[in-house]
Amino acid sequence: MNLSLLVAAATSAMAPPALQHSPQGDDLLRRFLADPRAGSTSWTPALLRSCLGADADILFPDGMAQVAESCFDLMDRDMLAASDKFRSRKISRRVRAAILFRLEGAAPYRAAIRQALAVLMVPGHTRILARTLARSVNAIWDAAADTSTGFTFVTKRATLSGVYVSTLLFWIARGGNPAAVEEFLDRRLADVGRITRLRNRLTGRIA
Repeated sequence: MNLSLLVAAATSAMAPPALQHSPQGDDLLRRFLADPRAGSTSWTPALLRSCLGADADILFPDGMAQVAESCFDLMDRDMLAASDKFRSRKISRRVRAAILFRLEGAAPYRAAIRQALAVLMVPGHTRILARTLARSVNAIWDAAADTSTGFTFVTKRATLSGVYVSTLLFWIARGGNPAAVEEFLDRRLADVGRITRLRNRLTGRIA
C-alpha cells in the first residue's frame, strides 16, 4: 500500500461531513468484521450477503466502499468512547493515547481492516478514501480535545495525517506485536516534535 498516496488522500478533505449510522448497522458491521472470511477474502457484495444475509443490501446499498467507510467510522467512534476517560496535560500524550486506543479497539479485526483499506484504495474510490482518512484524523484530534482553528487546524491535521497513516500501515503489517507498534508511533511523534521545535526556532529568529 502506497504511504504517499494515503497521506495525500487524508489531507485532501480536511472537514468531511459526519457519516450516518445506526445501531442495527453497527451490529452488522461488527458481525461482518468478526467473520473470519472478512479478513481472508477480498470484499464483495456476495461475501457481505454470505456473512450477513439480505439485510446487508438494505443497510449498505452503495456496496463495499460504503461498508469499508462505515467500518472505519465505527472504529473512530469506538476510539472516541475509549478516549473519553483519558486525561493528560500534554496534547501530544492525548494524541498518542487516542491512536493507540483506536488500534487496540480494532485489533480483533486487523485482517478485515486490511481488506477494507484495499477496497478504498481502488482508483474509483479516491474521494471516499480521502474523507474516510480525514474523518479518522479529525476524530483523533477530537479525542485529544484539540480546539485549534484556521491555519493551525489545517497544519495540525496535515502533520497528523502522516503519523496516523504510516502507523496504520505498520499496524496492519505488524500489529501482532503491540510493543513494536507503540515504538513505531513514538518514533513518528518524536520526529514531528523535533521538526516543530526546529520550525519554531527558525520562525523566532526570522521574526
